[in-house]
Amino acid sequence: MLGMCVGIDFGSTSTIMYVGGKGIVLDEPTMIAVDTETGTPVAIGNTAYTINGRTDDAIRVISPVQNGIISDYTHAEHILRYYFQRLCGNSIFKPNVILTVPSGATNLDKRTFLDVAMHAGAGRVCLVEESLASAIGAGLDEDTFSGRFIVNLGGGSVDISVVTRGSLAVSKSVKVGGKSIDEAIQKYLRKKRDILVGPQTAERLKICLGSAVPRKEEIAVMANGKSGLDNMPMSFEVTSTELFHCIDEQISYIIGGIKSVLEITPPELVGDISENGIVLTGGTSLLYGMKKRLESETGIEIIMADDPLYSCVSGAAAIVKDMDFLTANGYRFKTVQELS
Repeated sequence: MLGMCVGIDFGSTSTIMYVGGKGIVLDEPTMIAVDTETGTPVAIGNTAYTINGRTDDAIRVISPVQNGIISDYTHAEHILRYYFQRLCGNSIFKPNVILTVPSGATNLDKRTFLDVAMHAGAGRVCLVEESLASAIGAGLDEDTFSGRFIVNLGGGSVDISVVTRGSLAVSKSVKVGGKSIDEAIQKYLRKKRDILVGPQTAERLKICLGSAVPRKEEIAVMANGKSGLDNMPMSFEVTSTELFHCIDEQISYIIGGIKSVLEITPPELVGDISENGIVLTGGTSLLYGMKKRLESETGIEIIMADDPLYSCVSGAAAIVKDMDFLTANGYRFKTVQELS
């Protein structure tokens, strides 16, 4: 196959790329900063994340993937084109891309992913569901008949699926994730304590204090923001108990999505799941107490993937190494000509 083979997890919070023969070569925020007057990109990825919330009105920072779906075609294309140029340089052959998409993506959503990737510089693109890629990345055997329950807790959405024989028997995407939890923290501080904080501060509080279950020992951290009363800078203390209560609604919504998939799963597959457990992947699965909360709510053993942050792109990487998987399971590459 001419051209490099690239596996991409193009998520709401981060873009992770794997290149055949090289490994994971890129892991940067899915963000772009643009000049508000001209629309010209001024920063992408890590640099855009760093300046987010630190610029005046002349620069706007945009996250073009929301809830796992491309919401801003133009800027999503800018980001992927920039990364393709970094990876491929002056190569005359365009890359062959395995691109992961939410299991609940509509045909229109999938078409948008294909269009963006191809117009950004991909030669051929094959879409693979995130849950299936995560299952493969977590080391599950795609040839087994036994049903495996995969929950990919991402930044913009939660992908919930039952995988058997390399295909999805049942699947659902829940539009809540790590970013929703960050926003809940910002909303709580603004509404209950008249404190305004930026997205990076909210994310840091989630990582330090956030939990899916009450902590046995309460902890607290100091953070900086500004008063909602007079807009003056201020330092304040936040406790783990406060954050547990303010994000509990988001966690409950995730649990509700998992239970709804279990309810519509055929009995034989539910039996397999009870025996095999539920596999968690994705960055939000690292939230303190998530494993314990899910075991308590579902009564099923929860298994953490060895490398939850990279399970999805690792699955895409495994497919890159074994292209026969695509043919065997009905997937195929598409070209620009096939989209027109």
